[in-house]
Amino acid sequence: MDGERRGRAASDDEARAWIRAYRAEHAQDDPDATHVQIRRLSAWSWLTGGSLVPREHFLDKPLHSVAARRAAEEGEHL
Repeated sequence: MDGERRGRAASDDEARAWIRAYRAEHAQDDPDATHVQIRRLSAWSWLTGGSLVPREHFLDKPLHSVAARRAAEEGEHL
């Protein structure tokens, strides 16, 4: 997993925990973890680089669209 820092997870549950912590830490600037790339590594990864896995597979909460977030913020100011 890769954002501003790198993390390693031995299982899907560990990956979910890492992304949960990342989203909490970046609640203001990257709550949907858009800057995170997840690669599944195999014995051939040294040659192939691994395969990218959609981060949505590991999210506990759904992604928030920018439009929905802005509408909610504007509603707070009314």
